Amino acid sequence: MHHPILPHDRSSELWVDHLPTEKLEASIKRWVTTLMHDEGITTPLARDEDTVNATIFTKDEGVVAGIIVANYLLKEWLPNTKWEWTIGDGGIVNAGKVLLTLEGGKEQILAAERIILNIIGRLSGIATNTAEWVQRARPVRVASTRKVHWGMLDKWAVALGGGLTHRLTRKDAKMIKENDLASMVRDGEKRPHAVSRIVSELDVESLGAFGVLEVKTIDEAIAAAEAWNERMDAEKGNERLTVMLDNMPPEKAKGVVLDLDARKFRNYVIIEVSGGITFDELPVWNELEVDVISSSALHRGVKPLDISMLFDGA
Repeated sequence: MHHPILPHDRSSELWVDHLPTEKLEASIKRWVTTLMHDEGITTPLARDEDTVNATIFTKDEGVVAGIIVANYLLKEWLPNTKWEWTIGDGGIVNAGKVLLTLEGGKEQILAAERIILNIIGRLSGIATNTAEWVQRARPVRVASTRKVHWGMLDKWAVALGGGLTHRLTRKDAKMIKENDLASMVRDGEKRPHAVSRIVSELDVESLGAFGVLEVKTIDEAIAAAEAWNERMDAEKGNERLTVMLDNMPPEKAKGVVLDLDARKFRNYVIIEVSGGITFDELPVWNELEVDVISSSALHRGVKPLDISMLFDGA
């Protein structure tokens, strides 16, 4: 089975040596500021004299994500608060585990309580759900999509769960989608021929981190793979093109995989499947030996990790 190193992993743009990059830090600042403003909090919360101690603990087992986000909130918006974590981002917890201990002003902590819980709960839910997808799909890799609610924070949570970020922005990697392809087809030109021509004319320098071509049929997939392999052989190149089988049922996708294997086209082609794939179907796709499965189900409509805060003595 093919197990190529996939360019869909862009996590190094967000997270290096367990620390956020400038790109992720900027996203954290934007989202925390927005969440605080939505609660009517526009300036840092002054510490009141009524000091309390509190703990945040989880009622679920899962993968923790969001600690560096909460750290930024506590540092910038709850000055003079003291806190200590018992675990880091990406850590695995069991139900009942204390995540955080806090000491600060009562009103100060109460004002930010729900925001902190929402951040950790949501991002940990995504990381936990992704980890379950990764385990079920293994050895096929799973990736997120750009249909994210919290932008790069969601992508980061997917990475903490063991998934691939896929492209971070539209400009990060070039994707020729259905609408793009439709606009590039010439009058009277058949779609497979158009796909072959477009792939042959692609500006490799404009691909960014990697290139993706979305196809709908077996003929389009084969045309793309053949044209790209011929081009790489002629140019003595080593760039790989991702051919995304969009909303293609498993039986048709199997035909693509078998054909590309028979023609020895997979050295330069990555097979990605996407569109309507469910958790329960993952073993089916695993058997087809595709390279990567992308799905917004990793991060959309995901159950948050159930966490709570308790004041000492409550």
